[in-house]
Amino acid sequence: MRPRARANTSGTLLVAAALTLSACGGAEQAPKNDDVFYLHGGGVLDVNKSYETYFPKLDREKTLNVPRLVGVGVLSGDVRLSRPIDWTIRDADYTAEKRFISYQSPRQFVFSILERLDPPNDPWSEVEKRYEVETRELGGKIFAHRQPIGTANGQGRAYLLRSSVKGKPEMFYSYATEMLIRNDKRVLLVQVVHQGEIDPIADEVNAAVSSLILY
Repeated sequence: MRPRARANTSGTLLVAAALTLSACGGAEQAPKNDDVFYLHGGGVLDVNKSYETYFPKLDREKTLNVPRLVGVGVLSGDVRLSRPIDWTIRDADYTAEKRFISYQSPRQFVFSILERLDPPNDPWSEVEKRYEVETRELGGKIFAHRQPIGTANGQGRAYLLRSSVKGKPEMFYSYATEMLIRNDKRVLLVQVVHQGEIDPIADEVNAAVSSLILY
């Protein structure tokens, strides 16, 4: 599933409070002695182009509920995060005003970061309204909305959505938790497409979202 379109202007997931992470530099190299780590992705992606930069100071050891995390920079370095080492890049586009990156988790969900064009100095009410109108126009039904969340250097609002998918013999539904995240420099949409309840993957999603640093 390709991430949905960004805005052209500018449940109930409980995301943990922001982790205190500092910005840091790093060399583009994979961690040693691990089974999976993609700097370039695979499939239809251009293997000669790197969609990630490695930032080892954002690495985190595995816990009971979360795999080992590796620090990466995405969207040409404008966003950094700690993401599970076994996520794989499934799609990406760094074209100006269309930038996004999408990961596939082996725990059966898709995690995408999409750059929005909302002016970063717009009030929350305008950003929320724009996003909610766009979501409804695309056929999404909002079940929970505007839940405050935090990241390493930003703040956000979380939504739980359901979209209908026509199938045979009957219609079925896809679910997504989407988060508007912003600071004084940019606005992002983080989209998590999952099956049914998000509780089984909440710790993994929280770890990635709370580590986000926007530049």
